[in-house]
Amino acid sequence: MEQKPKIEHKKVPGQKLELKRVVMVKAIVTEAFKANLTKELERAMNNIDQQMSAMESKGKQYMDSLKNKGMMQKASAFKQQIDDEKARQAAAKSDLMLKIEEAKGLVLGTEFVQGPLEGPVVVEVGDNLYKKVGGAEVIVKDGIIQEIRGI
Repeated sequence: MEQKPKIEHKKVPGQKLELKRVVMVKAIVTEAFKANLTKELERAMNNIDQQMSAMESKGKQYMDSLKNKGMMQKASAFKQQIDDEKARQAAAKSDLMLKIEEAKGLVLGTEFVQGPLEGPVVVEVGDNLYKKVGGAEVIVKDGIIQEIRGI
C-alpha cells in the first residue's frame, strides 16, 4: 500500500490574503432611530404609491392603444401583467405597513438588526478561517459606533 506524503503547512512570512466578510450592523434603539426608521419606511411606501400611479396611467394609455389597434389578445395579456404587478406592489406596501408598526413598537435600548455590510479581513497561514470571517458585528447608537464584536 502506497503512503501519501504528509503535507506540511509552513507559515511563510508575508504570506497574507485579504478576503471580504460580512459584518452585521445593529443599532441601539433610540427615539431618533425610531423616528428615522419610520420616516424611511413611510418614504418607501410613498414611492410605491407613486410607482403604482404612474404604472396605472401609462398602462391605461398602452391598453387603449392596443384596443384601438384591435390587439385584444395582447391587451388581455398586458392587463394580466398589470394586475400581477399591482398585487406585488400591494403586498410590498402591506409589508411596509407592518414594518412601520413594528418600528413604532421598538423598545428603547434594545438592538435592532439594520443589515449586513461587507468588510475586508486579512488572513494568514495558520489562522482559523471561521473565526476570522464570521460573526463580526458593529453596534451603533444614532450612527455612532459604540462597540465592535467578534474580531
